[in-house]
Amino acid sequence: MTPLMELITAWEAYAGKIEKPAVADFCIQYLRKQASRKKDKSGEVPEHGMETLMAELIGRMGAMHSTYSKIMMREWPDIELEWFYLLNIIKCKKEARKTDIINLGLLELSTGIDILNRMKKKALITEKNDPADKRAKLISITEKGSALLYKIGASLYKVSYILYHDVEDEDKKALVGILGLAQHRGRQSLAEGKQRKIDDMLEERYGKNAIAAVDAAFSREVKYREQMLAARKDEPVDDIIRSLYK
Repeated sequence: MTPLMELITAWEAYAGKIEKPAVADFCIQYLRKQASRKKDKSGEVPEHGMETLMAELIGRMGAMHSTYSKIMMREWPDIELEWFYLLNIIKCKKEARKTDIINLGLLELSTGIDILNRMKKKALITEKNDPADKRAKLISITEKGSALLYKIGASLYKVSYILYHDVEDEDKKALVGILGLAQHRGRQSLAEGKQRKIDDMLEERYGKNAIAAVDAAFSREVKYREQMLAARKDEPVDDIIRSLYK
């Protein structure tokens, strides 16, 4: 295959995975893959547990964002943080069914309905019958809801500013591209049914041998970490943990 055809094939594969493919994001990911292949060919040992490290970092950042957000929400004890995310979805869609709003908000159905009902009591949203389906309701945002959305959004922007302002712009763009693709793939699996088992999702995406491969990878990761901790037993644990993320 010529280099041009290889590039076109890579673009087609990339564009088929996301809703709005961007050339800049594609180039970043393509160059990273090429660099990774060069490392493998050079005989370097791949890093252990990168998936776990990514999950840990994303989880920690999510927890930090949540903690900062709760500090901010102390100013409004009668307002729930989830209202912001659901109001934002409703504002963007103008009108939407309850189930669509809840699914986009990644909430359980019963939890989402309870939250929407509380928002309705506060006159943040209105509902009307769906002309296309008499059993369904269409939700819209009110002027009061729009005002609250802006108010909470302005405060949450301060939280994002504290957490991410010092990150270089190019790194921000790269991170958005990487996480955007990851969340798109994850959302697809969730959209197909939250009641499915994780093992079923793994096998569907990666084949019938996926479970065994994942179990083996986790065992290697645990062994690697145990060996690393034993070799660095004289170092403070906090320093060892921080070194994993560098």
